[in-house]
Amino acid sequence: MKRIWIWLAIFLLPLSCMAEKQLTLTFVGDCTIGGEDRLREEDFSFDAYLEKHGYDYFFEKVQSVIGNDDVTVANLESVLINYSSGRVEKTYNFRGPKHYVNVLTSSSVEAVNICNNHTYDFGGDGVLHTVKTLNEAGQGWFGTNDTVKQPWVFEKDGVKIGFVGAEITFWYYGHRNLLRSQIEQLKADGCQVVVAVMHGGIEYATQHEKAQRLYAEAAMEYGADIVIGHHPHVLQGIDVMNGKTVCYSLGNFVFGGNAKIRAPYTALFQFTLTFDDDNRYLGHQLNILPALPSGERDYNNYQPVLAGGQDALNVMAQIQFDTPFQLNPYVEGVGAIQEFVPACTE
Repeated sequence: MKRIWIWLAIFLLPLSCMAEKQLTLTFVGDCTIGGEDRLREEDFSFDAYLEKHGYDYFFEKVQSVIGNDDVTVANLESVLINYSSGRVEKTYNFRGPKHYVNVLTSSSVEAVNICNNHTYDFGGDGVLHTVKTLNEAGQGWFGTNDTVKQPWVFEKDGVKIGFVGAEITFWYYGHRNLLRSQIEQLKADGCQVVVAVMHGGIEYATQHEKAQRLYAEAAMEYGADIVIGHHPHVLQGIDVMNGKTVCYSLGNFVFGGNAKIRAPYTALFQFTLTFDDDNRYLGHQLNILPALPSGERDYNNYQPVLAGGQDALNVMAQIQFDTPFQLNPYVEGVGAIQEFVPACTE
């Protein structure tokens, strides 16, 4: 592990000379902390693994990354509620009992986006109970829909970073002004950087669709500096626009919704943000850390692991397929460190 941080120090040395401080944000993909009620008693379920291995098990193999950053953000694609009476009629309803929040709080996951296509799996009460559970556990969260409208702010050493999130359908049909006002308010409140999380796209499509790009462009126009995408369950590409970066889809991560592995690759997207000694934002640098959503090849053990060798190259190839420029290559034990992106000066 020490070798990784030595390499990172070498790569980031020019930035250290430019600035007084850096903050590191890590983003991971769709996390279903729980599963379907009908499968809860099966020995292959997420619930059975939690009972056998405990809360720390699921993110254990990536602690070398997320345990050493400033903020880790996941997409929470399940409801935290103890009962299922409010279940809505749909194909998949994902739920975990309230104490499953400990999977997040014990694993250095500082914040979750809660606005996605599973937010209302157990109706409006499910949303409110999830929010209550997160708040009582001290778990950071953010998201905007018909029930909740809350950004989240992380602050350290005089630097403030704001987060907003929404399902694209909600945003696209009539609520873009709300998200715009949230981003503008975060900037007005002193956030040097704003991250917008979008949930949308076509499931298992390896290329992003028009709606994803429209959201990203709009969020950046409103003031977001980084856009992170979820929902397709597979890795998609990245883009850089006028000093800002969009990652269209991060794939699945700790995904309790499927016992079978439908998408074999994922990644941790880690941004190093650089600020001068007056806390002025100078820009960011992305490191793509290839990973597998399960430590087992033939079934989902709900425990992502960092990837190397050919697996890491396959991860990079999938991201490259949907990326309009040539990505910097993966370096074993280091990741795929991309070019520094100076902050937009407009």
